Amino acid sequence: MKLKLLSKKSITVLCVILCAVLIVLTAIVCVKNSRTSSVKLSSTVSDIEETLIAKNKFAHTGIIKEKGQAQFSFNANQKDAFYQVYDKEQSAALVIRVKFTPTTDQKELLTTGSELPFNFGILYNDDFDKNGKLKEELNTKISIYADLSKKLSYRDNNPVIVDFSMAIPKSEHFGNNLPVGFFVSSNVACQILSACAAPALIGFDNSLDISFYGFSSNGGIVNFQNTSIDFSGASLAFPVQNTKSSNMPQYVITLNDDAELKGKTIKLSIGGEKLYIKNSKNVSKLEFPSASLKSPFSNAEFSENAECVKSFLLKGLPFEFNGEYQQTDSNVYKAIRTDPGLILNYNQKNWRVKEYEVFEWDRYPGILFFDTLNYDIQDDFFRRLAYYVEKRGYKGKLWSDEVLEGKHGYNAHDYSAISLADFFNKAAEENFPLNQKELLLKKILILNGLLIPDGDRVKPSEGGLVSISRESESDPTLRPKLLAHEAWHMLFFRDEDFRNFVAAVYYTFDPDSRQFLLDFFESQTGLGYDIEDEYLMHNEFMAYIMQQSIKYVPEYFVNRTNLYSVWSFTPVLSQYIRDTNAKGFEDAAIILNDYVYDVYGISGGNVALINR
Repeated sequence: MKLKLLSKKSITVLCVILCAVLIVLTAIVCVKNSRTSSVKLSSTVSDIEETLIAKNKFAHTGIIKEKGQAQFSFNANQKDAFYQVYDKEQSAALVIRVKFTPTTDQKELLTTGSELPFNFGILYNDDFDKNGKLKEELNTKISIYADLSKKLSYRDNNPVIVDFSMAIPKSEHFGNNLPVGFFVSSNVACQILSACAAPALIGFDNSLDISFYGFSSNGGIVNFQNTSIDFSGASLAFPVQNTKSSNMPQYVITLNDDAELKGKTIKLSIGGEKLYIKNSKNVSKLEFPSASLKSPFSNAEFSENAECVKSFLLKGLPFEFNGEYQQTDSNVYKAIRTDPGLILNYNQKNWRVKEYEVFEWDRYPGILFFDTLNYDIQDDFFRRLAYYVEKRGYKGKLWSDEVLEGKHGYNAHDYSAISLADFFNKAAEENFPLNQKELLLKKILILNGLLIPDGDRVKPSEGGLVSISRESESDPTLRPKLLAHEAWHMLFFRDEDFRNFVAAVYYTFDPDSRQFLLDFFESQTGLGYDIEDEYLMHNEFMAYIMQQSIKYVPEYFVNRTNLYSVWSFTPVLSQYIRDTNAKGFEDAAIILNDYVYDVYGISGGNVALINR
């Protein structure tokens, strides 16, 4: 039989078809064997954005269609990205963003209460064999675990996106133990959207559209109810003491702005230590240092009103200063941000230097608090200032150490940035020799922004400083009152509306009570107030009332009349205060308290929002 040969045209078509099939097969093989993932790694400190290396089929697209495990590894640039973050921030972590889209069957499981496990963990060199393959025991790897049945709802038709963060262990030789990849296991259909090299954050954050859950390198269990956080592994990620080159981390709390939740008190226990946090009006965020607590790296639990907290995070405090502002064994410059309530009983072992510590009010940048070991150190810093700014008969002049020898400034101090600038400019004009603590003070004020260098002079910004001393702890009621008194002065300095309101109350409250106050100031020669200075009188009138809660105001001013120096100086008005039970001062206290609660969310006797 004679075979019929194919036409030239048929051969061409056949070749085209064969080539197309070959191309498709080659593409399939290439994709199947490709080491490139569609998931990219970015960084918070550089512009890197490179695709990850896929170690299995789920990692190619980053999609787990029903359940399974995706395994990724990093290239050299991506590994270095973690080193760059650590070098700048003193901590590092891997953050992944995951979108969960449960299948119909998985939604059915949500109605039964069945557990839906999710795991995320970081991979290191010892997780791979010598051929670069993952070892079989990966399922026993330390990881972050979440039961997604406690996060997802069968009624929810939209995907749920969550950020998970796992810290990398700190090390003196961090570059020798960089992460080389990570894995994600999920029993819910999901997509790994992105990965990022970032500073370590431990805790939760539900203040944004995408929820965040951060852990140390020892992993942990996600509490989607946000009623507790395990900070016990934080020592693996952050410094455990303040040193010349490192700072302990800082807690940050974001409060719920729902009006119905304002006014409630949140009860928080950390390492057995109880904190009481006010969810006050006009307040959305609070900060306080871990160094203020006895056992900061412990389990934390909200026992009351946890719904008032939108986020609770522990974050690092990078050490950034050098040159003339380098921290030494005897000097620190940069203030630690905190709520004033934690200054009183701050763990003194965690002071960065022995003689003093300096804080900044977390709510009001530019308001500093100095706590000193004793009154002598406090005098070295502030005695000359006290005589220059306030002491009657001494004001406006810089007095030598010989003149001030044996004299005491105050047990507590307050100065506006304007007064501080005047003092240092006066010293520059006269070439007056300031002591070492005063020169140190000037550097601290410049670094923290209260004073702005202007050639040989300085210009004031807003704010001011408060100073108290640990020596006042001998009277347990005195130190809190001193802190409150001086803190109210700071708000007076920085807020013109408050100053105007105080002036209005001062001129309209009971005239006899006002005159008694002036007589009281004159009778106390140690105070040395200039009663002709109206600005000073407005400020002190407000602070003496607001240093205690309303219920104690009458008692305080009646007790002033029991002082012989007061009774002998102004007997008629002293008797008037007794007879009226200081009603004029109580009325003024009510008016002032109503104002400050509306504006600042605090009240007389306690400027703090966090108390022990």
